[in-house]
Amino acid sequence: MSLLSAENPIVVPPKSNLFVDDFDEWLNWPVYPDWDKGIAVYAGFNDGVRMMNFAISRTKPAAFVELQHRLLTQNFHQVEPGLEEMIAPFLDDIEMQLPQGEIWYRARLGESGTFRRFPLAGWETQIIRIPWQDKEIGAPPPPKAGFGRLNRAGVSVMYLASEQYTAVAEIRPHPGHHVSIGGFRSCEAIRLADFNPDISIFATSDARLSLYETIQAFDRLMSMPVTPDERTPYLLTQLLAEVLLRRGFDGVRYRSSVSDGSNICVFYPEKFEFVPDHSEVRRLNTVAYSIDRVPSELVPGDSDLPYDQRG
Repeated sequence: MSLLSAENPIVVPPKSNLFVDDFDEWLNWPVYPDWDKGIAVYAGFNDGVRMMNFAISRTKPAAFVELQHRLLTQNFHQVEPGLEEMIAPFLDDIEMQLPQGEIWYRARLGESGTFRRFPLAGWETQIIRIPWQDKEIGAPPPPKAGFGRLNRAGVSVMYLASEQYTAVAEIRPHPGHHVSIGGFRSCEAIRLADFNPDISIFATSDARLSLYETIQAFDRLMSMPVTPDERTPYLLTQLLAEVLLRRGFDGVRYRSSVSDGSNICVFYPEKFEFVPDHSEVRRLNTVAYSIDRVPSELVPGDSDLPYDQRG
């Protein structure tokens, strides 16, 4: 009968007003710590200042947007001081060393040659494809270098991917295309600026998270694919590369938008050497798309702000 009583300690554990959940207390106090002392769990209008929290993965800091807009009407050298000031606080946090001897990949449409191989016996022949190799698949020389995420036209850099699939996906071939893949080995330790660092090293204060927000905005911009006739989206990251080069960095690491791998842009192509053992031709069979429904309206509401203006 004791199990059916109102004081049953098994069904209803005893409670004490003296008991304090340390984790709950830690979350709730202080509610709004100083900007550089902690992270505010709550947001809203209670303090009259702090507004709604937005996901870092979808926000663009106001200063970042301002630099993008300035590059539409001003030269690089006019915008460069503002960019220098923006990235200086987190440069030490994003520095990484790519070890000597790592293999990274490049891809190029087509092959350097196609041959028909005749068997020693029988009648069935085989088509043999020779991949683009070495300089044919490496970084283009300055006169042939087009504009890219992190280089202006005429500046030769080496774009590489961590995986073969990532390298192929980045050039966006169509089904039926043949693609050459080439492996490149780092000849020495490479000093990179990593724009996809672990968020944990920034999770000590709102001030530090604001730096991570800027880093992520650069990472998304570098990862964003654009059509060949769209040149303006990469103006800011092209300037970023030139600033990092003068700061002693050998290149930049950023996420791939088309696979789980990552990409690097190396400012000194000679720091990588071609590896014949990682050279081959692949045929693209299929391309798959994944689409998600997103909130959409025929016209914006009265309180809706343009995306770039909400910071």
